[in-house]
Amino acid sequence: MSCLLAARTIASRLSTNRRYGTATLAAAAVRNDPKREKFVIALGKSDEAYLKYSENRTSNVICLEHTFVPDAGKGKGLGKQLAEAAFQYAIEKQLKVKLECDFTVKYFKDNESKYKAYVTE
Repeated sequence: MSCLLAARTIASRLSTNRRYGTATLAAAAVRNDPKREKFVIALGKSDEAYLKYSENRTSNVICLEHTFVPDAGKGKGLGKQLAEAAFQYAIEKQLKVKLECDFTVKYFKDNESKYKAYVTE
C-alpha cells in the first residue's frame, strides 16, 4: 500500500469514528425544551449540551442558571450558540434576562453592546 493511500485510509477511518465532528457541530441546531426549561443541542443518541433556565412570566424575567457542554463538545462554540439562542428567545418574548451562570455572564460581557438593554439584576 502506498503512503498516500494509507494516509487516506487512516483519515477516512478517523473522520467516521469521531463522535462529534466539527462540521456537524458548526450547524448544530439549538432547540428550546420548555418542559425541561432548557435550550438544548443534541450531540448523539443520549448526549446533549444545554443551558438550563427558569422563566417567571409574572415579572417577565428569564433566569439563565447553568450551561453544560460535555467534554467531547468543548471548544466548539456550543455554549455560545446556547447563550445566543437564550438571548434571542428573551428578546422575542420581551423578557428581561437575569444572569446566574458564569458562562452567560462572560458571553454577555463579550456582547454587552448588543444585549445591555435586556439584562436585569
